Amino acid sequence: MFRFRLAVVIVVSFGFVLVLGIALYWGSNQVDKYFQRSQSAYESFDHYERLSQEAYRHFKQRMDRLITNSPTAETGVESSKQRLYEAMQALRDNAVKSSNSEAEVDPVKAAELERVAHFTAFLDASEYRFDEVEKLRQEGKLELAVQALSTFSEEEIDGKFQPLIDTAINAERDKAGKAKQELEELVARSRWIAILASLAAAVFSITSGILLLRGVRKPIDVLLQGTDEIASGNLDHRISLDTRDEFAYLASHFNDMAQELALQQTKLREGRAVLEKRVAERTFELHDLNDELKRMDNARREFLADISHELRTPITVIRGEAEVTLRGQNRNTEEYKEALLRIVELSMQLGKYVNDLMFMARSETASFQFNWGIVNLSDVVTSAVEDFQVMTEESRISVSLTAPDEPIWVHGDKQRLRQVLFILGDNACRYSTPGGRIVVALWRDGNEANISLTDQGIGIPSQDLERIFERNFRSDNALHAHDDGSGLGLPMAKSILKAHDGHITVSSTENVGSTFTLTLPLLPAAQDNEPIYDNI
Repeated sequence: MFRFRLAVVIVVSFGFVLVLGIALYWGSNQVDKYFQRSQSAYESFDHYERLSQEAYRHFKQRMDRLITNSPTAETGVESSKQRLYEAMQALRDNAVKSSNSEAEVDPVKAAELERVAHFTAFLDASEYRFDEVEKLRQEGKLELAVQALSTFSEEEIDGKFQPLIDTAINAERDKAGKAKQELEELVARSRWIAILASLAAAVFSITSGILLLRGVRKPIDVLLQGTDEIASGNLDHRISLDTRDEFAYLASHFNDMAQELALQQTKLREGRAVLEKRVAERTFELHDLNDELKRMDNARREFLADISHELRTPITVIRGEAEVTLRGQNRNTEEYKEALLRIVELSMQLGKYVNDLMFMARSETASFQFNWGIVNLSDVVTSAVEDFQVMTEESRISVSLTAPDEPIWVHGDKQRLRQVLFILGDNACRYSTPGGRIVVALWRDGNEANISLTDQGIGIPSQDLERIFERNFRSDNALHAHDDGSGLGLPMAKSILKAHDGHITVSSTENVGSTFTLTLPLLPAAQDNEPIYDNI
């Protein structure tokens, strides 16, 4: 189909070329024809001019001979007569040649032949008249001879010959002008024919080119896309063409080739799949075990880092309590008992951390264990503040607490909540300036309990506020103040509060201080502010 369309375009294009060639050949013949006519007219014009000149010269020689009767004039008469007959013969030959070159009888050529005949007859008659005048002169009738010569000059030469010459010259001039005009018209027609033919050829070329391009572009694009898909390994792709031309034939062969390649690759994949299945069966369990070991190892590392971080705070408080008690003088039994009770409580906290380590060593998990129960948040905060006072005694940082008199009950792990307060208190003590102040507040807000801790420390840069709860992150000013931190305390506190369905927020101004706020859900309470145990 495409070859047929291409053949049609080639044939029509060849037809345009052939028509243009024929038109050019015909135009060149017409130009030659009109050129020959023009050339013939100019040649005839020259012959008439020559005939006129030779005739007048001959007439003058005859008149001079009759008037002067000079012997030398006889020679001039014969010479002029010879030239006159040569000019007449040349005119006659040109007229006969022009009439023979025309395939059809041309009235213009017939009129020219008739004029030549008139010239011939006139010249013969003029010779006869000159001979009569010569005869009268020889008979001595000079007056009659002069009168006859004058009459011949006026009537024949001026009255007949000159108009005949003028008519012939004008006719040849008209013929030359007509040939020139026809040649110009032919050139103009040829120019328009060439322009129209060129426009037609251009329109046909553009139209046929667009049609061929439209007919070829889509199949070629489809073939190129199909070959790209097959070359990239997509052997399921099939080239779809709705035509019945050579492109469809080529697409069919591509599809057969792709199908054969797909069958061969399927066989190879099946054989390889059997081998891979056997290998996978041997390695699947190993991969799972390795992944589990990696997960447990990462969890243990994080847990050990968190526990190591948290062991520091109760040890610091125990040491502080012991040092304060040992340095104190004149203390009564109640004061020693109170210090020892706090040491016992902190020792229990350390024991819980040690139990966590033992649990981690014996189990496959590495996460904190929670001992859930009903907790009086007021007692936890009060105990934590007492620990803060021991921790800040050397740095002369004052610690104050604002809390309601009635208990505030929450559901949680007492030791984990105290651990959160230890983390915040330890940070406040470490990064507060000596002689500063730490303010702790506890209050109710609807169904929630809130704890805030405000210090007068180095603060947190605004660009670091969103990152302080990321593991191992420490702000630049904290690094400059103490380079022994780990960046684990705040992430651990956030994790513990999240387990209690609570959350932690922070606001801070650099070089002024920070405020951390803890929010925990309250237990449903009776009118006497005691917890309703049946709902736990």
